[in-house]
Amino acid sequence: MVQAKAARFGVATSSRTRMTWLSRRLWTALAFGIHTSPHKGSDVEGANRRLLSLSFQFTLRGPQMYRKSPASKFDALYLAVLPFYREYCIQELKADLSLDVILFAGDRHVDPTIRTGISRSLYVQVRNYVLAGRVLVQLGGWRTAISAKTTILDLNPRSLTAWTLLGLRRILGRRTLLWGHLHPRSGRGSRTAVLRRSMRRLSNGTVLYGYDSVPFALAELPGSPVWVAPNSLYARDALTVPANEGPYTSVLYVGRLVSDKKVDLLIRGFLRSDLATRGVQLVIVGEGAERKALADLVSELGGNASVTFLGQVADVNELRHLYEDALCSVSPGYVGLSLTQSLGFGVPMLISRDEPHSPELELARIGGVEFFETDSPLALAAALDALAPAGSACERQRISIAIRKTYSAEAMAAGIASALKNTKQELGDDGWPSNR
Repeated sequence: MVQAKAARFGVATSSRTRMTWLSRRLWTALAFGIHTSPHKGSDVEGANRRLLSLSFQFTLRGPQMYRKSPASKFDALYLAVLPFYREYCIQELKADLSLDVILFAGDRHVDPTIRTGISRSLYVQVRNYVLAGRVLVQLGGWRTAISAKTTILDLNPRSLTAWTLLGLRRILGRRTLLWGHLHPRSGRGSRTAVLRRSMRRLSNGTVLYGYDSVPFALAELPGSPVWVAPNSLYARDALTVPANEGPYTSVLYVGRLVSDKKVDLLIRGFLRSDLATRGVQLVIVGEGAERKALADLVSELGGNASVTFLGQVADVNELRHLYEDALCSVSPGYVGLSLTQSLGFGVPMLISRDEPHSPELELARIGGVEFFETDSPLALAAALDALAPAGSACERQRISIAIRKTYSAEAMAAGIASALKNTKQELGDDGWPSNR
């Protein structure tokens, strides 16, 4: 892209010129951040100053800053955050003795409810700053991320740091991969989808969160390699299903308590169903800004005896026990990792039909998924009442086994390892593993 722009204006495309071009754009982006900094002397303003200093150095000294030595022998993952549910995947990746990987992550994402939670022994912490509530800047570990043999960055156009590291490594001729969803939840026609494609053009390949995205990724950028590290949660051994034929005693929601998850719709729909009168409990697992408002809604509707709030539960054994007693789980808003989790434990899920779902919805092909009319408590109540009070343990086992094969922490780590080693994954024309 840099060379094309330079050629258009008849400018030589030396490394120095390309670095200056990149630096000008970095200065422009930072000027926006400074303009929107809320307080003089704040952490954000300090981050801006440090990034301006880095940009100034790059402009004056060019790629010679890092070309003095060849690329290092280790690899790096420089990511916004590493939430607690990445623990199993990262442990598996670190256990691969053929890899030497250093991980970097900050404490929070642009969305403050998404935070790092894995063991501090597994990664190096960097400093995250959010500019204007929508742009992520990360400081720390840049020299390592730039000098690594292969570096994996977030496929996230909101990360100014990802753009900068991607551009610098492109100029230095070092292999850089991007990891994330191919498209945002708003779809492939959105503005940020165009930016994601631009990032991918600067990279040496993409590590995707889902299998269904593979054909689209290859069609968008033919010749650009693609791997899949499925957006998984647990190790295979953790995904076990008890031989429980029911009757089941709960309906389960696991996720953040935020407005776009529409947990209020679930509460209204459940309390309109016949399940509450049959002694079935609605169990809500998670934390978020809507917690108090949701508890107030339950009281207002007279459902205190039928609805339980448990807060966040991270321990896989506790979660397995909760799913063991569940008739189903429910996603009243858009669905994401909660579908991976529910099907991993063999529990079917009811999902709102017309939402901007995350790509994990691809797991509906495995089975165990039913849809209900969006934003309709009555439709949700009817869907809940239609569920059999007892179910087939064999069917739950089948669903869980399918997840173990394709969406385990081991599968996720294997996808990242294949990308770092630049080895080919055995994927079919549909993007799914050939041996599934």
